[in-house]
Amino acid sequence: MSSTQHPSDTSKVTTTAKKIDDEAVAQHLLSHPNFFEQHPDVLAEINLSHDCGNAISLIERQIIALRGQHQNSKQQLETLVQIARDNDRLNERMHRLTLSILDAATLNDIYIALDETLRGDFEADAVTIKLFIDPDAAAIEPDNELMQTIFVPMNDPRLAEFKTLLGNEKPSCGQLKPEQLKYMFGATAESIKSTAVIPLGGESCSNIECPFLGLLAIGSRDANRFQSSMGTLFLNNLGDIISRSIKSHLPFKADA
Repeated sequence: MSSTQHPSDTSKVTTTAKKIDDEAVAQHLLSHPNFFEQHPDVLAEINLSHDCGNAISLIERQIIALRGQHQNSKQQLETLVQIARDNDRLNERMHRLTLSILDAATLNDIYIALDETLRGDFEADAVTIKLFIDPDAAAIEPDNELMQTIFVPMNDPRLAEFKTLLGNEKPSCGQLKPEQLKYMFGATAESIKSTAVIPLGGESCSNIECPFLGLLAIGSRDANRFQSSMGTLFLNNLGDIISRSIKSHLPFKADA
């Protein structure tokens, strides 16, 4: 006896199975008349036709409108959840950064902790600090090349390029001019396409004869990473933390 099944037999089996499934669904709905009230999300996803010829009935229009509102609400909720998750991650990274700065024993340690954390947790491509302090007034060891590049006199003519930025007294995001990039980032300036620049110190810089303590610049190779439309609350908080930490570790000479 041949066990080969004719194609029409397969079609009959499929049709029968579908009929049984349909009957099971129908029986379940009849047994649970409040099903759609208890599961409005299901009702919002299915299509219910209402025979009105070529015209669309008012009920159908209401269903379409409600389905659109449901989808919009769902997307808004997903967006809010994602924002909350992003904020949680940002707070965690900010917490780690704050602890690493507080643990720093010297100004050199602060810079290293800041550089490592911003490059690691925040995926920055370049980090630099300029402190408006005459190098002659700071107790810098001759072999400390890092500190030699950080301290710059307030009367440095190249700082004139940052007059507008300092005048705003707020962090600035976007693209810097070529001369500004070269001053802040040196040899890596050409690879930096967008930056966040944070004034440090401000009027709280009481023991130095300048309105600001310095500048912190964070650079990215991505032109869209830092944009002028971005919020600056995080950058403001970061600037406050760094300013307070730096001021407690300034290496002034005894006779300065």
